[in-house]
Amino acid sequence: MNNINFNIDNWIALSPGLITQDDWINWSKNDCAWPEELSAVPVDLIKPMMRRRMSSLSKLALQAALQVSAEQSIDYIVFSSRHGELTRTVKLIEDIIKGEDASPMAFSQSVHNTAAGLFTISANRATPVTSLAAVESTLHHALIEAAIYLQAQPSKRVLVVDFDEPLPVQYKKYEEADQKPYQGYAFASILSAGEQYQLSWCKNRSSFSNLFPQSFSVIDFLLQNKSQQIISDQRFMWTWRHS
Repeated sequence: MNNINFNIDNWIALSPGLITQDDWINWSKNDCAWPEELSAVPVDLIKPMMRRRMSSLSKLALQAALQVSAEQSIDYIVFSSRHGELTRTVKLIEDIIKGEDASPMAFSQSVHNTAAGLFTISANRATPVTSLAAVESTLHHALIEAAIYLQAQPSKRVLVVDFDEPLPVQYKKYEEADQKPYQGYAFASILSAGEQYQLSWCKNRSSFSNLFPQSFSVIDFLLQNKSQQIISDQRFMWTWRHS
């Protein structure tokens, strides 16, 4: 299989300075550049006792997930992040190197499925959930996971949440040299079975790849309501079509 179909019933994106859809429309028109004033992303949907222990990245993911899924029927959940809680993990490693005790709370919230677990607790949803990472094409593999579920369960709906942030300074040398700067983000969508969007992929035989995490290219595609968009990375070329 190298193609999938699905409907996007609803979606939102959150990033510092980009809170509303109008903010994202301006971002798209401004060559995908963040505004100079980076207003904080609201976290009002997360319970205070929970959010005070959470990383800024997990707050982004939970706020987006809670916002898009409010009063919605969800049967399966996919959280995806290329780097996950790497910033918190780096801090834990530094503490250990210094001879300090690693915080049990920080350790428990440094795993890749931190946001996924916190969401099911916060939303009080006993819903099957998975968390995955797949290098540059993490979002697209999350969509494949969701689409496979919908093929088997066409009457169901899936919540997909993709989120990430720039690498910590200790790992900056591993970022692509020509990658454009960006802020932490969360992109949350509700998918159902259908043919509103068609996604196909093949091996990328060129040297071109996107300069942003792929979620930003998808957000730009959705905002512009184009009929087709090609997103590429070092391994694959992903082609989006909108019916």
